[in-house]
Amino acid sequence: MTDRLLNIDLSVLTDINKRLNLGERVKPETDKEKACYTLMNDLDVVGGHVSGSMAKKKYMRNEIWSLTAFQGAPTWYITLSPADNKHPICLYFADTKTTFSPELRLEDDRLRLISENPVAGACFHLMISAFIEHVLGVKETEDGFKRKNGLFGKTSAYYGTVEQQGRLTLHLHMLLWIKNSFTPQEIRDKIMDPNSDFQRKIVEYLEGVHIGEFMTGSHEAVQQMVNKAMVSDEYKDPTQTLPESPPKPCSKQSCCMSSCLRCKSIKQWQSKYKFTVDDILLCSNIHTCRGGPRELKLKTAKNKGKSRNHKEKYTPYTGCKSNKFGKCKARFPRKVFEQTMVNPNTGALDIKKGEQWMNTTAPLLTYLFRCNTDVTSLLSGTAIKAVVAYISDYITKPSLKTYVIFDTI
Repeated sequence: MTDRLLNIDLSVLTDINKRLNLGERVKPETDKEKACYTLMNDLDVVGGHVSGSMAKKKYMRNEIWSLTAFQGAPTWYITLSPADNKHPICLYFADTKTTFSPELRLEDDRLRLISENPVAGACFHLMISAFIEHVLGVKETEDGFKRKNGLFGKTSAYYGTVEQQGRLTLHLHMLLWIKNSFTPQEIRDKIMDPNSDFQRKIVEYLEGVHIGEFMTGSHEAVQQMVNKAMVSDEYKDPTQTLPESPPKPCSKQSCCMSSCLRCKSIKQWQSKYKFTVDDILLCSNIHTCRGGPRELKLKTAKNKGKSRNHKEKYTPYTGCKSNKFGKCKARFPRKVFEQTMVNPNTGALDIKKGEQWMNTTAPLLTYLFRCNTDVTSLLSGTAIKAVVAYISDYITKPSLKTYVIFDTI
């Protein structure tokens, strides 16, 4: 490898670099050109052991496709974005206090704590590990992995990729495989079978796991309830608090007596649970298109000693609409469905969705993690290929062009 690196013909490397930079497709033909491309493989061998390198990303992409070939189609696509500057556990990690005593802090205090101790980002690892063990039901032991039923069923496999946001905090994109799940084609065939009750069961399962709307009412109604609650001195921002465990269930199986204290406490907890979920969704999951028309700016450039004005390359909009069409890149607003619909011709399922500015999410995940979450069921081959392509190509995309690598060499 050392010999190949030192004996590279720099003139050939420079020529390939220029051709690639101009957008030309370069196929190595001579021995010297092949030696330049062989050097890329040498760099991959070294870079494969470096987290975040291009080689590591390529290995990740191969792992995802291999896992899909081995396990079949994934069933769920999950995104978690823990808020390090709000969550009480992260703030505890960043603080100097040894005793954990969650308390509401001013925004300036929270930002100061996190900025002065960025190692508190280890909270991300803690929360994702807890998610895998307690929500997915997968626990790693000395003897291997132990699995039990989780929120989505019994997990057969999962693959997660971690990505940085604009402010360098971490969030997780995960593909989830459920044991004994059907392929998209099998699901379609069973839904289209008029003599089967599979359609009713699959709808009950999907609606029981994730929703595309608030739990207690419309967007406007929830906004009014939250505004009213915030006036009270007892109100606490749910994104800065920990979830409360539900009370123990009543020992009587069919007890609905008004005098039963346990039944009353369960109903009160359920009511508070739904309100808390809606409050978190309101502040964390509602998309707002930001930006607007951009003014065209002119700049002066020198070309061969002469000055001339020319238009700067630009997009007419900023924010999530920063494209020539001026449309939201996140594809909002979304279609809404008053109830789950089944296409009689294709068997495709359109899950009940009442809010056009919100993605589908699992209420339990929202309640536990107190942050932005996204849960999508993958019922069609098109959806699966789109998500796998996003996971494997976008998140693990190389950060450098080939000609830039050659230029660096």
